[in-house]
Amino acid sequence: MVEAEKLGMVKTLLRIDDTSEDALIRTYLLAAKKEILSWRYSLADDTPDEVPAEYEMTQVWAVIYGYSQSGAEGEKTHIENGIHRHFSYEDMVSYIHQNVIHIAKVV
Repeated sequence: MVEAEKLGMVKTLLRIDDTSEDALIRTYLLAAKKEILSWRYSLADDTPDEVPAEYEMTQVWAVIYGYSQSGAEGEKTHIENGIHRHFSYEDMVSYIHQNVIHIAKVV
């Protein structure tokens, strides 16, 4: 999946109809890509340049988590005026760390 497809998918899922958030979403996509690659291949000898196909949807969902929680970074629970919000993941990085498997290396 190319970046334009991921951008379109994220915008559709977030119900964004214009281009006003494109730069921000692209930044989230790039950050998620870098985090997925560094987390998955931290112990590997070789790191690919692109997110493996099996983690492309993880990248998309990580961006949605990150974008949706913008301004509430680090919160697990938020209570205001009797409204309780509980976040499944603290942020985009914690989502990635819980959904991307490391490549192990035998020493």
